[in-house]
Amino acid sequence: MLRLPYLPSLLLSSIILTSFSINSQSLEYPPTIKRPTINEYHGYQVMDEYQWLEEIDRPEVRIWVEAQNDVSQKHLRKLANRNNTINMLNEYMLQKKRWTTYANINFSSNHESNYRLFYDDDLSAPSIYYRERSFNDYRVLVDPKFISNSDRIVIENFAPSKDDRYLAYLYSRNGSDWREIKIQSTEGSVSPPEILTGVKFSNVSWLNNGFFYKKYQQGAITDQTLDSEVYYHRLFTEQEDDSLVFKTNSPYDDFQLSGTYQQDMYVLEIHNPIKNQYSYLYFDPTSDIKAFRPLHYKVNYSLEFIDFKHGHFFMEATIHNKSQVITFTAQKPLEIRRVTPEYEDAQITGYELMDDKIVVSYQALSKPFMTVVDLEGNVLKEVDLPGGVSVSNMSYQKASGDFIFLLQSFTIPPVVCKLDLNNYDYSVVERTGVNFDFQSFKFSTQYFPSKDGTMIPIFIVYKNELKKDGKTPFLLSAYGGFGVISNPHYDPGIIYFIEQGGAFAFVHARGGGELGFDWWKNGRLDQKQNTFDDVIAAAEYLIDEKHTQPAKLGFIGSSNGGLVAGAVLTQRPELFGAVVIKVGVLDMLRYERFTVGPKWVKEFGSASDSLQFLNLASYSPYHNLKEGIEYPPTLLVTAHTDDRVPPLHSFKFAAALQGLSGSNPALLWTQQGTGHSGAANVSEKVENKAFVYGFLHEHLLRKD
Repeated sequence: MLRLPYLPSLLLSSIILTSFSINSQSLEYPPTIKRPTINEYHGYQVMDEYQWLEEIDRPEVRIWVEAQNDVSQKHLRKLANRNNTINMLNEYMLQKKRWTTYANINFSSNHESNYRLFYDDDLSAPSIYYRERSFNDYRVLVDPKFISNSDRIVIENFAPSKDDRYLAYLYSRNGSDWREIKIQSTEGSVSPPEILTGVKFSNVSWLNNGFFYKKYQQGAITDQTLDSEVYYHRLFTEQEDDSLVFKTNSPYDDFQLSGTYQQDMYVLEIHNPIKNQYSYLYFDPTSDIKAFRPLHYKVNYSLEFIDFKHGHFFMEATIHNKSQVITFTAQKPLEIRRVTPEYEDAQITGYELMDDKIVVSYQALSKPFMTVVDLEGNVLKEVDLPGGVSVSNMSYQKASGDFIFLLQSFTIPPVVCKLDLNNYDYSVVERTGVNFDFQSFKFSTQYFPSKDGTMIPIFIVYKNELKKDGKTPFLLSAYGGFGVISNPHYDPGIIYFIEQGGAFAFVHARGGGELGFDWWKNGRLDQKQNTFDDVIAAAEYLIDEKHTQPAKLGFIGSSNGGLVAGAVLTQRPELFGAVVIKVGVLDMLRYERFTVGPKWVKEFGSASDSLQFLNLASYSPYHNLKEGIEYPPTLLVTAHTDDRVPPLHSFKFAAALQGLSGSNPALLWTQQGTGHSGAANVSEKVENKAFVYGFLHEHLLRKD
């Protein structure tokens, strides 16, 4: 029998049991059993010694995680107390109107908005408030504390009925991506008692006395999210009586049904992530034809339904590698007209459509602006905004005529602003108090060459002056994936780090969407290494410019940014003094086997393809840890109920890193009762950030 060769670069050690002491930090990790498993890929055999940790609900895995937490939490709490991190982070939280913390403020998405979502105290997740009379006069309508006594409930989204008598809201338990839907009466009458389950990545689109929603078959936390179905639910009926609206024979097809507030048009998107193929159907409830009819069929571009006005569909699409708002009719769907203007080096980040105009927000790296156009695409006004901030949560309140949006930056908490739609001036409606002088913070955008010569922008935030003596602790971050446009957003942890004498830098690495479609394309699939090269070049740039030195340079990344953190850690460990990997994708050979992994194939590629397998293997952080290399102090943060990036990635990486002979800490901290987005209430957010920034303080800020 022919034995396939091993892939040498993917081998891990084969010691059966490991437990050792970190002398410099007095850490002793719990023992981790190694159970060698061989996986075959295209003639290669790849050893995986910690594959058993993928079964996250097995008792022995849970015991191992608890033991890891005992070590990590004790150590992290000691560091947070030593550096007074919790108290200082509380200083950088907000002094009034606590609900604006972390930009967790949302207005309802309909055009007669009477709802807002914000914190009412430090100990619970945000509640839904209902407007009584004025802009600031609200009462609690839905309080998550009364949904469950045992689970941590977070309200994720909501949608009022057209007559405003009922509010359908979606909430999660313990941070899971799975949602439940409940309906609340807004007039004091009896609320519908039913609870809809099995809901994931869904919105709510009302029609008459009910609404459309999307559901899946719910299984184990790590099961693939497949077999999407669209249903219609009628109020005061059981979920088992819901009407199946749409499904296909392919388990990979995913749907999104969106409707207008006026309930006069609905668009169904059918997306197959394996083929990267889209189809769009529409349903007109006022027509005699009660069926979905085609608009665009099996195309390779995506459209996002915005609204239906004057017989025209308004969609967001990518045209000539630029995101644009377009319009067309059902009769001539291929006769597309662009509505929004195109700006060089500026990307659309949001839009709000009104009866006769559209307000569009753009981000040009560190400089945002808004453009107002009519429905024919004529520019009515360009609204300049301060540098270093970002725009979000735009909402037109038709009843009052108010146009509301948020401004924030890395160092300025979100403020609520109002745009006058007559003269296009804007003013601050609600300002948030903070306990530091944000005016002393400065920023600059600089450029440096990556490995292939491409000029990469880096956004640097600092206080007073940016020195060139090599002594400034620097915290570097990047996302670099899925074409996501990374905008400045307020983070008390960054304030803490800068106030302690450090500086912060965000790399607009390829793979993100900050510089358009090509910027994304050049950092995905077989070009993914460009993302890591950009971050590595950023680290070298900060060192070469004598802003900092490797011992004082840290990196923090979350989700896809966690993949970036893992990749630069394994490829250039000598560049960093500490690395924090939050909910990172770290096993790139098996990621698509779990939860929403199949949806990411168009971003990363699949190990089932021989060429893509070799590319994935070349940078997969888990498979590129090597014995004999001193990796920097590393903190892995994950969540047991994260069903987007399941914690098995962090489990396996931590086990492999701890199994090496390095002397630096390699901590695994698994949060309980939270998911991919972390803690829900303010006090737990502060403690969680204190653990992370206490760790960074210890290894970057305390060094001479």
